[in-house]
Formats: sequence, C-alpha cells, structure tokens
Amino acid sequence: MSEIEETVLPGVGVRHDFMSRGGRRVGVVSHASGRRDLLVYDTRDPDAVRASVELTVDEARTVADLLGGLTIIEHLGQVQQRIEGLAIEWLPLPESFQSTTIGDGEYRKRTGVSIVAIIRGHTTVPGPGPDEELEPGDVVVGVGSAESMERLRELLGI
Repeated sequence: MSEIEETVLPGVGVRHDFMSRGGRRVGVVSHASGRRDLLVYDTRDPDAVRASVELTVDEARTVADLLGGLTIIEHLGQVQQRIEGLAIEWLPLPESFQSTTIGDGEYRKRTGVSIVAIIRGHTTVPGPGPDEELEPGDVVVGVGSAESMERLRELLGI
C-alpha cells in the first residue's frame, strides 16, 4: 500500500496525497462541506495540479465504490471523527431540506446530538443558539453517539 501524506488546509479542509507505482502523484482535498476534489499532479512539476475533478459527497462515494470501497479513517477537521463512542460529523443539508430553527427542530431532544456549529458558504456559526436557522446547503456540525448521529441524519433527510 502506498504511503498517504496528509496536509491540513486551514479554512478549507484536508488534502491526502500519494505517489502511484507509475510515478504519478494523486490527491484528494476533503472540504469541510463534504465536497471532494480529486487531483492529478503534473509529472514534471509535482506541486502543480495537471487535472482536478470536483465531486459531491455522493459522487465521491461512487468513486470509492468503483475503486473497491476503500476506507480512510478521517481525522478531526474532516467529515467524521470517533473518540471512545463520541462522533463528530459534518452533515451537508440537502437542497430539499425545509428551513427551520434549531429550537423548532428539537434536534438534541429528538436525537441526542448537539449541533455545535453551522457552516454556511464561507461563514461559520460556532455554538449556534436555538433561534439559529438551518437552511438547505448548510453544513451542520454535530456531536453525539454514532447511533444518535444516524437518527439526526434520518431527521435531516441525509
């Protein structure tokens, strides 16, 4: 297996790169929103990206399935983190999501998950209160058990 190099990209996410057996450097940028960018670097200049493909969360999963369902254990600042039964997840709200406030949704009461931040475009709302509105396209950062996260995903339509 190739060695994977991880680089934290402040304000963006995390990039993972590796060198293929054929000498091509390939990478994936994992954005906090869940979006992925697949990168292929130039063989003459290993710091220059020759081609990139922007992938939605679903498209990235499809590519992973095509490649054999490879799993990467993601680190803090990425899509998911588990620490002794604690899960931290970044959940992108679908366009079909009906806007509601955190309080009206009663998400913590109904699922056990605390919503600790909302990412809206290039803006982050840390520690949102019950009056904060959740909108389609927002990325909800939740903390709870794996089981409670599953309940929240179902409730949010993810």
